[in-house]
Amino acid sequence: MKKNFATVRQAEALAKNKIRKGSFKWLQAAAEDGYTHFKNIEDLNSIKILPKHLAKIKKPYLQSNFFGTKISSPLILSPMGHQTQFNKKGEIEMAKGLEISNSIAFFGTQNRMSLNDIRKKNKKANLAWTIFPFGNKSWIKSQITLAERNKCVAIAVCVDANVRSHRYLDRELINYDARKYGNRTNKVSPNPKLALSYDWSLIKFIKKNTKLPLIIKGILTVDDAKKSIKNGADAIWLSNHGGRMLNSGISGVQSIMNYKKKIKSKKIKVIVDGGVRRGSDILKYLCLGADFVGIGRPAIYGLICQGSVGVGKIFEILNNELYTVMANGGFGDLKSFSTNRLKLNEKK
Repeated sequence: MKKNFATVRQAEALAKNKIRKGSFKWLQAAAEDGYTHFKNIEDLNSIKILPKHLAKIKKPYLQSNFFGTKISSPLILSPMGHQTQFNKKGEIEMAKGLEISNSIAFFGTQNRMSLNDIRKKNKKANLAWTIFPFGNKSWIKSQITLAERNKCVAIAVCVDANVRSHRYLDRELINYDARKYGNRTNKVSPNPKLALSYDWSLIKFIKKNTKLPLIIKGILTVDDAKKSIKNGADAIWLSNHGGRMLNSGISGVQSIMNYKKKIKSKKIKVIVDGGVRRGSDILKYLCLGADFVGIGRPAIYGLICQGSVGVGKIFEILNNELYTVMANGGFGDLKSFSTNRLKLNEKK
């Protein structure tokens, strides 16, 4: 029976009880003991929102524009692998949920269902393709062609996941291996070891071979952001992969604050993710300077509970919460967001 939920935290609790223990722990796991994952949440919680009352906010405006594609809000889906361990149709159902929500659905070369299959079942969804550099340049070029043929709105390159990380939660569970569970129609990447051999010329190569907007995902430092821009990035995705790859201790909050201090370009779009569980979390990232905010685990909770309907419901809940916090806090539209509406790093 499909599980009903009214909040993200309720969806998480229901999802935990619905699927196998190993799959849920794999989902919740982060690099080593999860310090960076929890740092994402802790740093968001440390920020306070400064409201403005009697601000004549009739109806907060959430609609956003993602490289020419109009979407319902700045909230988008981060790419996540191995989704058929949570739902037998995996990414196909996930894309359907994002079509319901009129948002952007990022999928990638680590997915179980092929991009062709995802598009075939979701003809109107706003899809974007993420390339993990797990093959030679000919293979990477084939992934660019695949994205263009399937009318993706953008291409992302994931640069922070070269090798499988040590995640205590799933390793302690008799070394749970997500690759053994769920259906697959997407071919396994040919040579993951090649990820360690690439340098920044890879970004220049991809930029040269596509007219789609190019997003570099997994950036945490200003230095790497500058290199991304120099080599052709149209957007920087500030992310620590949900704390899953490198136990760096650098949170989404820290990365975007550092980025905005040093890089002032308005042409380069900024996406950030990490720790978002509430509408107020989205608002905080937007006030810090993000153009778009990604979520991962919450969408999977919805997928587990109710398939595409559950995914759509997660986005509806978070967008409604964002609308409410904007109305109660005196934020009229996307131009209202600014760091002067926040109190940062208040000591407890």
